[in-house]
Amino acid sequence: MPIVKFEGRTINYLTGVNGIAPGRRNIIFVHGAGGNAFVWQNQRRGLDRGVNTICVDLPGHGQSSGPGYTSIPEYSQWLLRFIDGLKLTGVIVAGHSMGGGVILEAAIEHPKMLEALILVGSGARLRVSSEIFQSLEVDFKTAAERLVRNCYGPGSSKKLVKWGLEHLLKELPEVVLADFRACHDFDRLDDLAQIKKPALIVCGSEDSMTPPKYSQYLAENLQRTTLRIVEGAGHMAMVEKPFEVNASILKFLANL
Repeated sequence: MPIVKFEGRTINYLTGVNGIAPGRRNIIFVHGAGGNAFVWQNQRRGLDRGVNTICVDLPGHGQSSGPGYTSIPEYSQWLLRFIDGLKLTGVIVAGHSMGGGVILEAAIEHPKMLEALILVGSGARLRVSSEIFQSLEVDFKTAAERLVRNCYGPGSSKKLVKWGLEHLLKELPEVVLADFRACHDFDRLDDLAQIKKPALIVCGSEDSMTPPKYSQYLAENLQRTTLRIVEGAGHMAMVEKPFEVNASILKFLANL
């Protein structure tokens, strides 16, 4: 669990057992709104086969010091600086939900820094209902419980849902609220054609937060895509169905 000082902040990230080994491809994983690096735990371990897996806590999230940012472009610019600070080249970026918006923004604005994209439960526009904003402002704990229930598919165990809630409640309410506002303001629907990099798009068939139509739109409007719908999974496909998601990622990597 490396902790580094970067731009005056303490930044936490997780790696596979070999750390960031030279001569290997690098995949940097970006969590979603109100999330942290642990949502990628199964990918960090399961994909540590000839590639470096790097799961980062965005500023203000997990064990990275705050404050957080207030827009997806700001997180995207920070991520690119962080990648440069680690001296990584030809990076594959993976993003979940808001994290997918972060890497789409990066691919549009600074494509030369990236080799490929992996988008899980995300979209080119991430509108948030007024009900979510109101509930987060009035009663964060109750809102968090409702959000987590909506994030997991109907077949998910109570233990897994409880794990998700515990992690969300560790985040600062103001950071979570800012994340959802950043998502609501994000819209790159008209800019996807600018992305030339290959992309793997993964979505749970039961995702009610970013439904499969979001991923289908990405697949239809990005130029080099592979679409994988994970049956039975909700918004947290990489947590709910890690073997299926990892298999899709490994196949994608093999074909790059």
